[in-house]
Amino acid sequence: MRGTFGSVVSAVLASFLVHWWRLIVFLCLAGVALYVATTLSDTQGRADLPSGYAVRMTCEDDPESYLWSGGCDRIAAAIARTDKPSFLELYLAFVTAHHAPIPSADVERRYATAACEFDFDRSAALKGTRFILVPEAFASVCTRAHAAAVMDEIDARDRALLTIEREGLTWAALAAGALANLTEPLVLFAGISIGLALWIL
Repeated sequence: MRGTFGSVVSAVLASFLVHWWRLIVFLCLAGVALYVATTLSDTQGRADLPSGYAVRMTCEDDPESYLWSGGCDRIAAAIARTDKPSFLELYLAFVTAHHAPIPSADVERRYATAACEFDFDRSAALKGTRFILVPEAFASVCTRAHAAAVMDEIDARDRALLTIEREGLTWAALAAGALANLTEPLVLFAGISIGLALWIL
């Protein structure tokens, strides 16, 4: 009797695996992706808190702040905010902070063929501003318009860090960061490719 019951269970299990192995593999991979995205989100969030605080500190009054606080008016509204961001704001903040390189490919492409301005002085343009703290972002800049475009992207990144800092280490921030990681174009492409491969097999 036991042998018969075991044989039936084994047959049912084998039939289930034969029919649903694609779904099982997909769900296992999805679980791994969710775990990695959530773990990475936690790491990112813990790093973003001091980064957001650093942005805030850069724009506070200090005897030597004239050396680096220029341009703080550009993000003053974000610094002054004390409200809790919405989930959408958090998601967009994580996307901007971690999935939007500076300078962006669009900006680099737009100014790749632009003629350099002979009277443009990169050091003078950055001197006394908060942008002097990220000189590597301006490595290929040789026009005022290009510099302004990179500054706009740094502003967006700093606003994003301030948004994440306002939320702190909460479940909402963890979920928003994980979603931002999962919706990264390369991750989406990989997920679609794996799904198609499992469907075709």
